Amino acid sequence: MFFAIAIALGSIALGAAFFAKVWSWATLILCAMLLLIPLSGLKAKKKDLRSKKLSEAANAMLERYGHYYSMPHAAKDFGRAAVVLHVFGTITAIVNLFQGYWTGVAIGVSYFIALGMLARQFDPNNFLYDQGEKVIHEEIKAFLERSADEGIGRASAKKKR
Repeated sequence: MFFAIAIALGSIALGAAFFAKVWSWATLILCAMLLLIPLSGLKAKKKDLRSKKLSEAANAMLERYGHYYSMPHAAKDFGRAAVVLHVFGTITAIVNLFQGYWTGVAIGVSYFIALGMLARQFDPNNFLYDQGEKVIHEEIKAFLERSADEGIGRASAKKKR
């Protein structure tokens, strides 16, 4: 849902880059700031998934990205919205470059960095290039799947009694 909204607002902002440069960047920056609200909400609602069965690195990743592992669909939707806004900001900066609007280019570079970090905060799985992080992610996924299977098994055993 937020992904579609980000596409619509990003398109409007990109169109505004040709006529009202300041309003274009104001729209993109406002959208980025509005994404901070669900990020803080997701981080506040995250479950404590740490376990003694996981490695120290996996527990650290769970501590940092627990919202992603406890609510993956919401985190992915907001992460995709951040990536879309990131792309529209980059295109807007390129348009500003060709128009000679150097303030817009400077804003675009800052926006590029900020939205990249924001997108990674929502959905770290999109940015797992390090082989060590991939291994840790797979360890967490396997642990959560085992935990879910064990939970289902215990619940079904209780129902049968």
